[in-house]
Amino acid sequence: MDMSGRFEVDECLDGPVGCAGEVVEYLALSGSGERYPRCERHYQGYVERVQPKIDDINRRYPAMAPADFDPTYAGERWDEDDY
Repeated sequence: MDMSGRFEVDECLDGPVGCAGEVVEYLALSGSGERYPRCERHYQGYVERVQPKIDDINRRYPAMAPADFDPTYAGERWDEDDY
């Protein structure tokens, strides 16, 4: 493994212990655009562990402002496009 912060495509980020299946560079669930190599088994575990957190964040902080959001209150904005 290269210690520069990047992983070799054929090395599972979470391995080698417990690896099963082909190692593929999967997109991060965060939406960052980053890709990380994981075997099929570890990717499934990653999805089961992280997706509920991502779903919770998206519920609490939706892309659209709620109906009762008032941009004149305290000069707040919902997103950077409002500036």
